[in-house]
Amino acid sequence: MNKSNISLVLSVLAFIGMLLFWIIGPSGRHKDFKGGIADSSSGHRIAYIHTDSILAHYDFVKAKADELAEKAKKFDADITRRQQELEKEAAYFQESVKKNALSEKSAQEIYGQLMQKQQGIMELKDRYQQELALDEANINVILVDTVTGMLKRFNKDLQFDYILGYNKTGNIFYTNPALDITQDVLEILNKEYNSATKRSTEKSKEGK
Repeated sequence: MNKSNISLVLSVLAFIGMLLFWIIGPSGRHKDFKGGIADSSSGHRIAYIHTDSILAHYDFVKAKADELAEKAKKFDADITRRQQELEKEAAYFQESVKKNALSEKSAQEIYGQLMQKQQGIMELKDRYQQELALDEANINVILVDTVTGMLKRFNKDLQFDYILGYNKTGNIFYTNPALDITQDVLEILNKEYNSATKRSTEKSKEGK
């Protein structure tokens, strides 16, 4: 599993079913964004974010994708090492059989042990894959909760009725650039994430 695969999995997991963020609030105060947001005195107030951009530029996602890629790399290296060791043992066993260096009973016992090792490697590989899938699912939960929570908090000032999640392969075929709040959302998300990371690092140093 490489970083591109992890990013793809995160993309599918994190925003499937998130086409629409519902954030209900009465029309009221309006906080201007740098890009400009269309204000309407009637009807629903709507904005949107590019979910692909959130996945590509949110520091949390990039950090977790790197962590998963590194973990997957270690798992793969461990499986490869075990498999190579097993292949060497199997080759030695086959050579011993050819030379009639083993009794029939010993050959059967060794063969059984090799099969058990092979089965153990397969089971370990499955456990590693399950662990990575669980990690990805947990990241998905944190990501969705973080983005949704941030939008709800800041919508107390913005007072949008709906904030949509937009991507090129979704079901929204046209968007008005004036309603795009992606960059502002990214700035807030990254600022909060980096501040939290810095505080966590400082506490870790203090605890040592």
